[in-house]
Amino acid sequence: MADLSQLQKLKLWLDIPDTDASQDGKLQLFLDTAESKIKERRGNLPEEPMESRWNIRQIEIAVYLYNKQGAEGESEHDENGVTRKYESASIPNSMLDDISPIVRVVT
Repeated sequence: MADLSQLQKLKLWLDIPDTDASQDGKLQLFLDTAESKIKERRGNLPEEPMESRWNIRQIEIAVYLYNKQGAEGESEHDENGVTRKYESASIPNSMLDDISPIVRVVT
């Protein structure tokens, strides 16, 4: 597969044509939010880049945020046999649990 950007991968995952740029700003915001949460969990300094090993998790979190639009903060919803609950108003801890903090040596 060609070397795709995170935005292109997210659009592919969400089945949004790459030629459709109408949601690019919002999708990039979701990617930036996901990166920020990953870096916060890792303990990265703001100027440090996110390691590439977290790229898939970044997309997974962005997909979660995309799918949650319009139902932000919902804790439970029942309609026609469909039940929706959200673990938290933000990104669920279960999506961040396996992200290990960076260990730094203090000298």
